[in-house]
Amino acid sequence: MRIVRFLTLFLLAATLASCVTTTDPRLIAALQRTSVREIRIELAPDVKTFGFGDKPDQQVQEAVRTLQATMAKELIGVPGGPTRGRLVVTLHVFDVTTKQARIIGGHDSMIDGTVRLEDAKTGQLIAEAQNIHGEDLSMRGSGYGVIVAVAINAATTSGAPDIMAQRLSKSFTRNVKTWLTQK
Repeated sequence: MRIVRFLTLFLLAATLASCVTTTDPRLIAALQRTSVREIRIELAPDVKTFGFGDKPDQQVQEAVRTLQATMAKELIGVPGGPTRGRLVVTLHVFDVTTKQARIIGGHDSMIDGTVRLEDAKTGQLIAEAQNIHGEDLSMRGSGYGVIVAVAINAATTSGAPDIMAQRLSKSFTRNVKTWLTQK
C-alpha cells in the first residue's frame, strides 16, 4: 500500500514539475519601461462588498482610501522605468471583515480586482492583470480550541480602527507589486 502511495505521489510531483509557466518577455519589457506615478481605484458596477455593517458606503470609501494610501506608499516609482504610468485598479470583490466577525466567526477578508497599467500621458494600455487577489485569513489559533482561538483573534485585531483594511490592503498591494516587478 505504501508503494502505491509513493508511486502516486511521485507521478503527481513529476506531472506538476513538468507544468512550467512562462511569462511573455514582451510583458516584462513593457513593465520594466514604466514607472507608476498615479494610482486610481474604482469599484466595478457589480462590486461585491461584505462585512461593512450599518454604514456600508462610508466604510467602503474609508477602506478604499486605506488601499489607495497603501498602494501609493508601496508602488509609486515601481518598477522604475522612464515612462510615466497610471495604475488603474478595478475592484470586483472588496470584503473587509468586521472585528467581531473575525473574532467570533473566523470570517476572512479578500479583494479581487483587475489591474491595468496605462501610459499616463496617452492613456494607452501597457499591461493588464485580470485576477489580482489579496486576502487576510482570519482564523488564528484554531488548532488550540475555541477559547484560545477567540483570544488570539481578539489580540490580532486590536489596534487601529482600520486594522482589517490595512492588512487586506497590504496583501493586495504585495500581489500587485509582484505582478509589476516580474522577471
